[in-house]
Amino acid sequence: MNSLPGSIQTSRTNQQRPLISVIVPAYNAEDFILEALRSITAQDYEPLEILLVDDGSTDGTADLVRREMPTVRIIRQDNTGVAEARNTGLRNACGEFICLLDADDGWCPGKLHAQVQYLQQHPQTGAVYHAWQVWRPDAEGNFVSMPAPVVADSTAIDPALSGWIYPQLLMDCIVHTSTIMMRREFVEQLGFFRAELINGEDYDYWLRLSRLTRIDKLVGVYSFYRGSPGSLTNSVKPVNYEYNVVSAAAAKWGLAAPDGRALAAVDFQRRLGKLAFDFAYRHYRWGSARIARRAALQAWRHDPRRYKALLFWLASFFKREPRSAVQG
Repeated sequence: MNSLPGSIQTSRTNQQRPLISVIVPAYNAEDFILEALRSITAQDYEPLEILLVDDGSTDGTADLVRREMPTVRIIRQDNTGVAEARNTGLRNACGEFICLLDADDGWCPGKLHAQVQYLQQHPQTGAVYHAWQVWRPDAEGNFVSMPAPVVADSTAIDPALSGWIYPQLLMDCIVHTSTIMMRREFVEQLGFFRAELINGEDYDYWLRLSRLTRIDKLVGVYSFYRGSPGSLTNSVKPVNYEYNVVSAAAAKWGLAAPDGRALAAVDFQRRLGKLAFDFAYRHYRWGSARIARRAALQAWRHDPRRYKALLFWLASFFKREPRSAVQG
């Protein structure tokens, strides 16, 4: 394979490819990594290649996995962020189908079988994802009773969120990273996650993928992610990455999918207005009054019906700037 910017180089092209490669980026995931990996090995489909990319962990993540799950291939690298960890996995993946699993998420039994079966039966579809659920901690903060799969028909799809879903993606990041299975050929066409995006690198990836192929959604609930208390207060960033990702996609490709279906311009403006307003609200509550002021005005310009945006804009003048309000 020639070295091209943005293309994926596999380091084991002469070896037989396993059917599925699962890429698991991990950073200081010692407390829950085994649970995630065991949800992969519990699947009823083989062969599997599991790639754990340890992104510079300072705890015992890699040592624990090496000791308890010796069949997992461990790739260690300096801490460069989740996007680069996924990219390292892509460079080393050999499967015909490629999946991603975040270290604090998990899969329910039957996921891989259902997705492989669907892709084999629908060669016109380049990727398939599925519904998911949130696994919330109990009152003591412990995660108990792992969610069970919710499956009616393993090959049934949600037609409203399947096909050339670019317009739907403009309105919401409807694909969760741990839910998708992609054909290798489209991953090679698409290339890597954009590591310069601190947040939204996955959203950007799905938008780009939706320009290349159909993406279908199974109605079955086959994965879960851990809901963490206080996640909003811990994630106030100086940049509205989601807004920027969506705006950049629309500027590059417009509002129409490759099959011609288009999102109404008024709906897109309201979407941008909501993204700006939510960003303003978070900063007003937990971050920078200056950033909140700018985002509130931006929200109102996109959607003048959002009168609350003007209220936040006005209130921000009376809010004292906290110390260290914003994380980089």
